[in-house]
Amino acid sequence: MSDPLLYTIGWICAIVPEFVPARLFLDEEHKDPVSVSKHDSNSYKLGRIGKHNFVIAVLPHGEYGLNSAATVARDMLHTFKNVKNDIRLGDIVVSSPGDGHGGVFQYDVGKSLHSGRFRTTGFLNKPPTALMTALNSLISDIEIKGNWLGDVIKKALRSKTLRQKYGRPDPESDKLFRSEIAYDADKTLTDHDPEDFVKRPKRDEGEDQVIHYGLIASANQVMKNPCKRDALAAEKNVLCFEMEAAGLVNHFPCLVIRGICDYSHSHQNKQWQGYAAMAAAAYAKALVCRLQQSRLEHERRILEIPQVVSLLENVKQGVSEIKTRVDHAILGELSVAAGAEYDTHHNEHDPTCHPKTRIDIIHEIERWASDAAGPRMYWLSGMAGTGKSTIARTVARKFDDMHMLAASFFFKRGEIDRSRASLLFSTIARQLVSHRQELLPFVLEAIRKTDNISSKSTREQFSKLILDPLHKARTGQRGKPKMLLVLDALNECSAEKDIETVVPLLATLVKCEGYDIKVFVKSRPELAIHYAFDRTKGLHEEIQLHRVSQDTISHDTGVFLRDELAQIKKAWNTRYPECSSRHLSVGWPGNDNLEVLVQMTNPLFIFAATACRFIRDHRYGDPDQQLSTLLRASKESGVNDKLGPTYLPALRQFRDGRTGLEKEQMLLRFRQIVGTIILLEESLSIVSIAGLLGVEEREVERVLGLLSSVIDVPRSPDSPVSLFHLSFREFLLGSGAEDFAIECTAAHRQITLGCLDLLSKRQPLR
Repeated sequence: MSDPLLYTIGWICAIVPEFVPARLFLDEEHKDPVSVSKHDSNSYKLGRIGKHNFVIAVLPHGEYGLNSAATVARDMLHTFKNVKNDIRLGDIVVSSPGDGHGGVFQYDVGKSLHSGRFRTTGFLNKPPTALMTALNSLISDIEIKGNWLGDVIKKALRSKTLRQKYGRPDPESDKLFRSEIAYDADKTLTDHDPEDFVKRPKRDEGEDQVIHYGLIASANQVMKNPCKRDALAAEKNVLCFEMEAAGLVNHFPCLVIRGICDYSHSHQNKQWQGYAAMAAAAYAKALVCRLQQSRLEHERRILEIPQVVSLLENVKQGVSEIKTRVDHAILGELSVAAGAEYDTHHNEHDPTCHPKTRIDIIHEIERWASDAAGPRMYWLSGMAGTGKSTIARTVARKFDDMHMLAASFFFKRGEIDRSRASLLFSTIARQLVSHRQELLPFVLEAIRKTDNISSKSTREQFSKLILDPLHKARTGQRGKPKMLLVLDALNECSAEKDIETVVPLLATLVKCEGYDIKVFVKSRPELAIHYAFDRTKGLHEEIQLHRVSQDTISHDTGVFLRDELAQIKKAWNTRYPECSSRHLSVGWPGNDNLEVLVQMTNPLFIFAATACRFIRDHRYGDPDQQLSTLLRASKESGVNDKLGPTYLPALRQFRDGRTGLEKEQMLLRFRQIVGTIILLEESLSIVSIAGLLGVEEREVERVLGLLSSVIDVPRSPDSPVSLFHLSFREFLLGSGAEDFAIECTAAHRQITLGCLDLLSKRQPLR
């Protein structure tokens, strides 16, 4: 039997030690509900007691909320201390109206009086008539026949395991501390002086368990203050304190039944928790057996009570908020590569394509992405400096604006998490769940089931975090949502074995039947990547950027240079508003000079960007002087030398104009500092570079400040220093770098000695 309409009585348990006794007292247990609301995170058991069908609810482990038993999952403290009533552990307290109260009052709701006292105003509704009638019947039966609940409990505890947890503890463990005795965590009961306890006479035989009827005090926090406890007991004749009832009584017609498991003191005693729950459950069953079906039918259904509808909406919202926080906490366990997404703060100053450049290739990529029958992967390859990363950022931005971008990962040599594939798929998974919410529960499941999943192999991460969630999320669903993944600079993944693993996994990904997935990959045309893509024939389309026509490249670089130089001219002239003699002319830089720059650029877009940074650097001269320096370098270079004209002008300015000794010292500092930057696996800050090399921070700042057109120097000395482009590293390690060439062996030896020195001093880098 699982039809929800057949269940007329709800039994709410806040914790498992209450849930188990409730189930033990069912005369018959039914099958679990076929389905529950998606907003409902409770666990249910269905069953029958006498003629009545019950739904017993226990709340999710570890969740709680203020004043709402529908969101509480903390251990409830069924507390009491009232010598006058002689309530002891294992006794039962039943909320009962009287003296102007409804059986439950909220003692943390009220108002402050001028005298400084606090007047409680939180008396709550009375129990429903049907329950009160049954209660009177049960009270009279117990007075006539005696209390048989102890025997019922023993009968229910059929197994040894149940008896150990829910059986009656040794009465010697029932100790009531005097109110003034402070809690000492280092002491057990036997360590205390007998004078610490209230002396109470032993109960007569048959009085092991007493039932009390009266006022229950409820609040949003645990009662641990014995002085406040005693004051409320004396003033209101409170029998016990608890934490859930106030959230129910005014919304759900109910009676509150509590088993006493401690005395509302800082001395906690969970030893009696199981038995107290058994006692309350036994009483609840006895009460229900006296509940008349005809009277129950006259009570309003829960969902017919207006306050309940409002409460349920609040509960749904609260549960949703709690679930969101829990989900975020679980996702937070997933390690990701910082700065790998195209639009992170780390990459915000990296350029995208000028709107009037790369038009043909961007249109080609858009055509590929929209072609459902075409190849699933697109490999854009090109030599160093041809503008591949700028295109990749543009593609990511464009498809993100179209809500088609699922994830992006920009590899980068020199940043440890971005120069390998160990966090590739965990980073992609984190982005996927933000774009495709249906994947979230399956990714969370993978994180929960696999300890430290971000440290697992690339294949295992791909399978559990990407492929399995994609398959599960679309099972039985119609349509195929479009998704695009963008991977940039795959060649900067330092391990060739990683590349040989990643590309076939991407080929598996694009075959996923539930989604229309395409992958855009950009890299240099290196052998390992060629080999990996050769194994995916028929799945990918390749465009070689360095084979784009000269005319197209010249047009695009001309547009870029003209626009950038116009901005440089405007900024320079604005710098000297009242000194027109220093202004650049209206026609600057001139068509002839622009044409020479275009020819120098072709086919390396990196030259155009570096040239503009060089011309903008006014520490060595005005823009026209810097332009002249560039043009001279072009004339001095060989026909096939493209990197020389790109980098030598900036390097020569760093060196030239100094005396012999000063020049040698500057070149030594250059090789020392820049050699470290280009060879380290992970980028370091100015502070860390200085610490590693044993030089002053201001010296590192001075050297790098003179190289700002080729090295990206952040404003903060604690942020990592990086190269604008990897080709600068290759140039310095090659044969055309003149006095600036970095000798690998010597540079590595210098770095090693610096590391050993730090280790010997036990001085970490910052």
